[in-house]
Amino acid sequence: MKTNFEKMFNKENMPHANIFISLDDVALSEASLCFAKLVLCEHGGNDDCIVCKKIDHLNHADVLVFPQEKDSIGVEEMLKVVEESYSLPYEGKAKVFVLKSFEKTMASAQNKLLKTLEEPPKNVYYVLCAKNEMAILPTIMSRCQKFYLPKYDDEEVMKAISDYDLSENQRKDVVGFCGGAIKLAKEYCEKENFFDIVDFCFKLFLEYKNSSKAILYAKTLYGLKEDFKLFLSIYNQIIRDVVNTKLGVLSEVKNKSRIDDYEKIGKEFSYKALSEIAAYLTEINERLIRNCNQNIIVDNFLMKILEEKTKWQ
Repeated sequence: MKTNFEKMFNKENMPHANIFISLDDVALSEASLCFAKLVLCEHGGNDDCIVCKKIDHLNHADVLVFPQEKDSIGVEEMLKVVEESYSLPYEGKAKVFVLKSFEKTMASAQNKLLKTLEEPPKNVYYVLCAKNEMAILPTIMSRCQKFYLPKYDDEEVMKAISDYDLSENQRKDVVGFCGGAIKLAKEYCEKENFFDIVDFCFKLFLEYKNSSKAILYAKTLYGLKEDFKLFLSIYNQIIRDVVNTKLGVLSEVKNKSRIDDYEKIGKEFSYKALSEIAAYLTEINERLIRNCNQNIIVDNFLMKILEEKTKWQ
């Protein structure tokens, strides 16, 4: 991750106002600390010096992380950020402000930072971390350089979950379905029914051949409740992976450990059937947003699978 992130920057001309965007809190945190090291470390952020070690342990006086107590930065705390921006560094040559969960910051608080971003004090750098750029004021966005953080590769994710008591196949499924997000990978590892949901998705593709099993499968889906969205997400990724496997574009297959299963599914479902089912998943998510009855959604979904599979054989 560090190597990929460093490639984004010219170490000799680091931008003073930045927005880092990622759905992964781990990526946002690590990228912010990497940025601080590149700014403050005389050795280019080599991780071994005292400066880098202080930054890693969040005890470097010139790396200030906000919010400090609540889960979002309020007006008073943002005024503190602005005030602190105009004081000299304590132990280094510059100051780095890391503003976490910026998408949660109210517009009134964001506006307090606007003038400071327009004319930042010398040797002061800002890193605004956000999962959703749409929640950030356009006036703030226009004064910052925007960076979409790279995802972790499979090896990095596998290393991050090495302490969990999982089988090799379970680890591969976690890596294959987390989308390169370490936080999400860990959530999957800690979720008791994650692997049951994954297995059920594949069973639905490979064993659901006629309506005789509809009641049994519906009962399983009824029981998912809050996890129904997770089921839909995994099911949708399987569709994408199956299509890419059928096309022979294996580089785009996210969960390569399931290639054999994808080939079997590809023999059961045509491109058109998979396309129609994927489109229907979008409709399902819209209905869930409108709080439609989930059991009815499940019943219609199971009928849709058989309908499209039969129609486009």
